[in-house]
Amino acid sequence: MSGSYDDSMIDVSSDSFWEIGNYKRTVKRVDDGNRLCNDLMNCLHERARIEKSYAQQLTEWGKRWRQLIEKGPQYGTLERAWSALCTEAEKVSELHMEVKAALMGEDYEKLKNWQRDAYHKQMIGGFKETKEADDGFRKAQKPWAKKLKEMEVMKKSYHSACKEEKLAASRETNSKLESNNNPETQKKLQEKVEKCQQEMQKTKERYEKSLEELDKLTPQYMENMEQVFEQWQQFEDKRIRFFRELLLEVKQHLDLSTNHRFQTVYHTLEDTISATDAEDDLKWFRSNHGPGMPMNWPQFEDWSIDLNRTLSRREKKKPSEGVTLTGINQTASDQPVQPAKTSSSLTVPTKTAPAGSNPFEDDEDDDEEEEMAVEQQTTVNHISVNKEEIKTASSMEKTPDWSDEDTGVNPFSANGDGNPFEDEQASPVISVPVRALYDYDGQEQDELSFKAGDEFTKIGEEDDQGWCKGRLKGGQTGLYPANYVEDIQ
Repeated sequence: MSGSYDDSMIDVSSDSFWEIGNYKRTVKRVDDGNRLCNDLMNCLHERARIEKSYAQQLTEWGKRWRQLIEKGPQYGTLERAWSALCTEAEKVSELHMEVKAALMGEDYEKLKNWQRDAYHKQMIGGFKETKEADDGFRKAQKPWAKKLKEMEVMKKSYHSACKEEKLAASRETNSKLESNNNPETQKKLQEKVEKCQQEMQKTKERYEKSLEELDKLTPQYMENMEQVFEQWQQFEDKRIRFFRELLLEVKQHLDLSTNHRFQTVYHTLEDTISATDAEDDLKWFRSNHGPGMPMNWPQFEDWSIDLNRTLSRREKKKPSEGVTLTGINQTASDQPVQPAKTSSSLTVPTKTAPAGSNPFEDDEDDDEEEEMAVEQQTTVNHISVNKEEIKTASSMEKTPDWSDEDTGVNPFSANGDGNPFEDEQASPVISVPVRALYDYDGQEQDELSFKAGDEFTKIGEEDDQGWCKGRLKGGQTGLYPANYVEDIQ
């Protein structure tokens, strides 16, 4: 019988640690520790990517909505409160970028360095610590495993002898019951039974002796295995304690509620929102867009032809000078002025003018009518309503300050049969398909209402206040905020 120790020859019959080869689970735990280091590093790396992505999304969200708020109709302290949400997003974004940097720059690197110091790779593969654990358990288990193997052989021999003795006794009994019993055969069967009984007794004694020797080795075996196991328990204890400390540091980095800067962000946000004052906002709107605005009320002024001669075309069109009214002739802004059909150079609509229409009557001075009739082909009537005066001037009386650009072309936009005293020129005719980005409910009668995704046509350019003119598919026209739509490519 060979005395060599071979794990492959041992049949593990239970799941106990003391069974031959079951220490492999403890050895595997060393490899598992290294794998867990890799898993935790991947976990931290993924969380860092999430923190970075969230920070970038917060920044983009805050930037986009800050622009929309600035261009939108909201005003006053409520606008500042709304914008404070964007500021909060930017500040929190910075904090999450710091969390990402701490996870990768501190926690990840710390774990990586600890893994490198705790697990040492071998040239032939695997880790040095794994081989040391396996060799230690194998050495502690070898004497007891060898004696266990001898005992198993003795047990097998004893059981085989018992089986032979039982078979021989059965044959002898059957022989006695037969009628044609041969004395010589009966004698041989009896000798076989006696021989089997003797062999059974010998193997039993050897089996009991082997088991006794195994029992004597068991205490030493258990002590040696305990020592090796405790060694690797301490190794695992270091890993568990290190992971615990590392996870606590990760928690500190992730827990923004304990960060005073994080708390300051929300204290500031709360203060800004709480500072919203409806009374102040309404007062501001009244002063800037309501009855609180100043007004240049019309007053009577004497007419002076000398004063009219000194005004250049550019000066007459300045906003500070008042409202410049178009010629009464109903011609398109891009068409030349049509010649008058009569000697009168000023034609006023015969129907009753609405409020704000031309306050002048048809009975102009005869002398002035004669002057205007002479220049029918090039006459353009200008009526300027100022705080101090309302005056008319003929193109016949233009001075050298007038440019050559107005020759034969009406520089003013006609308003059709409506009020001829509109204070702004008509927008250029455009037709651009657009799509709504957000819902909008018109606040005034001249405003459009639409839902996000609706498509309609922009028919006017954006003005200084951020409004455009549009036409819905149903034909309704009106104003809408330009930043609520996008052009359809």
